Amino acid sequence: MPTNTLLGTMNINEAQLERAIYSVWDFQQALSALTFLLQDCDFDVKYRKVEFRRFRCYESTLIISMARPFEKTRKGTTIGFRALGITLSEDQKALIEKVLELRRKIVAHSAVEEMHFRVTTFPIKDMGISFPHFQFNEGLHLGEQELRELEYFLRFLINQMGEFFYKFSQEQPEMFTRYKEPSSWSSID
Repeated sequence: MPTNTLLGTMNINEAQLERAIYSVWDFQQALSALTFLLQDCDFDVKYRKVEFRRFRCYESTLIISMARPFEKTRKGTTIGFRALGITLSEDQKALIEKVLELRRKIVAHSAVEEMHFRVTTFPIKDMGISFPHFQFNEGLHLGEQELRELEYFLRFLINQMGEFFYKFSQEQPEMFTRYKEPSSWSSID
């Protein structure tokens, strides 16, 4: 079936359906990373750098996973909420844009204009050499309130997509009998 042909009475094509199915996993992964972050981080406590790095790892996974469905694939597909019958508020759209901007400029890529670091040197006496010392911003990019909003939003998206897939599976159960594996696996001997 061509990937741009609409499927039955649903306003979605094959490529959009596959992107939507995989987006459920992306959003679940983002929600898990966010849950771990919120469970482990007390925003009123001062942490050491190593602990902040762990929190940044959770936050980075949250941002990458949440942004993935909104970024175009090599075949040009993104998640289409209209096709899923999901309407977003302006606040929700702004939250998505913030996450996408963080992904594009800081988390997935290191845009020069967004780099934040300090380098100093310390002279080592009696040796005539200087030792470089690097300091990086270890703080989170998102505040506690934004993280709580993302938690609510991810739960909303997963729920709305669940309702769509339930309805779709009632109308076209044959579309949910599939197994997809990466095309790169076929080149592995």
